[in-house]
Amino acid sequence: MKTIIISSSLSNKSKSFLLCQKVHEELQKKKIESEIIDSRNIELKPCHLPKSVSMLEATSKIKNADNIIIGMGIHNYSISDSLKIILDTCFEDVEGKFFGIVCSAGGEKSYLATMHLNQMCMNQWKMIQLPRIVFATGKDFDKNKIISKDLIKWIELFTSEFIDIGEKLKN
Repeated sequence: MKTIIISSSLSNKSKSFLLCQKVHEELQKKKIESEIIDSRNIELKPCHLPKSVSMLEATSKIKNADNIIIGMGIHNYSISDSLKIILDTCFEDVEGKFFGIVCSAGGEKSYLATMHLNQMCMNQWKMIQLPRIVFATGKDFDKNKIISKDLIKWIELFTSEFIDIGEKLKN
């Protein structure tokens, strides 16, 4: 089972990237092949322009993955422009793939903001979502590290279920 983890934040202090790193570590511990696509290393161009070389590489990795984990920050109760560009330009061959969401938000009240991403993936590409979402806020981090033991347990549960359900869907 090959998993691509997309970190869509462009921030140098991205908390959602820290979540993606932790998910990647957990998958590696469980002997799952995984790789992070860090959008900070992609020359993102809107869909009306030709794709950059790094966008073509990301598209290929996403196409060849068995499933996808999308890391996102929540912006105005929705997804960021960088994630929207990735969805519009790099999700050509994702129909029916299994996906999960990890996100970081500014506050507790934006926990439903991932539904916008969920709707896009399920309606446009008929993707299948892991019902659990890793949701973190600023209180879960300190000095660019995850400090919440509850969040770490949640990530462990998320990755275990992602593997279990992903394997069942693959067969």
